[in-house]
Amino acid sequence: MSWAVVAVTAIVGGTVLQAAGQIRAGKAAEAQAEAEQEILNQNAKLKEREAAAERERSRAEALRFEKEGEALLGTQQVKLAKGGVLTGIDTPALLLELTAQELEADRMEILKTGFLAESFRLSEAENLRFQGRAAKARGINLKRASRFAAGGTLLTGIGAAGLAGSSLSSVKPSANQALPRVIV
Repeated sequence: MSWAVVAVTAIVGGTVLQAAGQIRAGKAAEAQAEAEQEILNQNAKLKEREAAAERERSRAEALRFEKEGEALLGTQQVKLAKGGVLTGIDTPALLLELTAQELEADRMEILKTGFLAESFRLSEAENLRFQGRAAKARGINLKRASRFAAGGTLLTGIGAAGLAGSSLSSVKPSANQALPRVIV
């Protein structure tokens, strides 16, 4: 076996190994991106559950507040009636109406706060899903790029092997120069 064959074989072997490594790196990047997307999707589902909990919490709190408000209005009416005040006319009626309006405004504020908290959690969920889609696209692009890089490596290696082979084949070993023996 001549030096030219050994050199060309080494160049080709190294080129193939480098290209295979690039392809494996691309596949690993794609797998990592898919795992990242799955984690982000799971986190998005968690945010959606948190949003539903926020909505239910605010509804329950608003219902509890509404019942307490009705009890307060009832107590006001009873106390006014016990005092001999007619609640259907003038100032007592206005007082009861104002109390009812304030209670309703507070109840609506509780619902609004719950709605805003729910909307925020849903927004976070969508953001996480978007990040997951971006991670997956990044993995696909890295895989594709690794294949282009591997192709470039192969072409460069083939060119280098061809050049090395042609320049080494023109060199003749001297008579007293022995070729190395490869033990396999």
